[in-house]
Amino acid sequence: MFEELRKKISNAVKNLVKREEKEEVKEGATVSAPSPAPEARKVEEKEESPIQVNTSIATKIKGAVLGSVRLSEPEIDEFLEDLEKSLLQSDVSYETTKEFTRILRGKLVDTKFRAREINSEMTENVRGALLELLGTSKPGVDMVDFINTKIKNNEAPVKILFLGPNGTGKTTTMGKIASTLKKQGITSVFSASDTFRAAAIEQTEHHAKAIGVPVIKSTYGADPASVAFDAIAYAKAHQVPVVLIDTAGRQETNKNLVNEMLKMVRVAKPDMTIFIGESTAGNALSNQIQEFSKYMKIDGIILTKLDCDAKGGNAVSIAQATGIPILFFGVGEGYDALVKYTPEFVVNSILPNN
Repeated sequence: MFEELRKKISNAVKNLVKREEKEEVKEGATVSAPSPAPEARKVEEKEESPIQVNTSIATKIKGAVLGSVRLSEPEIDEFLEDLEKSLLQSDVSYETTKEFTRILRGKLVDTKFRAREINSEMTENVRGALLELLGTSKPGVDMVDFINTKIKNNEAPVKILFLGPNGTGKTTTMGKIASTLKKQGITSVFSASDTFRAAAIEQTEHHAKAIGVPVIKSTYGADPASVAFDAIAYAKAHQVPVVLIDTAGRQETNKNLVNEMLKMVRVAKPDMTIFIGESTAGNALSNQIQEFSKYMKIDGIILTKLDCDAKGGNAVSIAQATGIPILFFGVGEGYDALVKYTPEFVVNSILPNN
């Protein structure tokens, strides 16, 4: 995951350094020279930073004389333009890309890089800009803390509704959430409210059996809202603190299915509604979430299949683009393959902090 984004950011920095190599060696100017001899490169490659800046002989000369390297405004402009193209190609939204380059520009202007540390210092500037960018997004609710607070306040059962397009992994993700809660000593019951898709009920039963939680179901074609109602009634009667409500996959453009979802919301009155979307969906994902948000309140996003997403741009931009926080990443099929979202996880995945 994040392979393409990591590669494109690294290449943008390498291109910047190549342009520096055309400049003269003089005090107060950006410096470079012909590429170092193979012997010199071998020495440099002993310790590589995540962003590899191939320092030139001239840079080393300037470092010995002046001890620092400063980027000119035109070089910064050209570098950020290259970086913008790379981010957009990696599914980072336009608005997020612009905000990121604005933050990074502020860090690069008038910054002196120690000639011998330019690799690590440039990496830290990019890391810092990413962390600052992700820190501006609305923070998500800690699901376990949220549920425990509800239980403590005698507001159980806590009802969590999962929605999103078909094939995004809603049922599997619901199983991962149930497994996560069980490890925290919190039991749950499944509502098999996807009564539309073939084998959906059996899939829900499979996950329930594997995790060891009860499942409330009906027949295919039954009213999904009535199944959710029965699951909530079961939870109240058996003191089960959490109800996890599955739904049929639907497109935001299908008004009949959206109306059915609105009925489920009215009947179940969920305490938390979570949108399940594929990380690989590209920029269409933002449009899907924003369209669903016109009809109902979405409290959080879980991005699935991040392990299959070489680009990774949605993980960077989706929260800022939609105003809805990411809660978890799905990174595999196992019940343990659920990673809690943090800005540090994203940044360390793109640019490992060595």
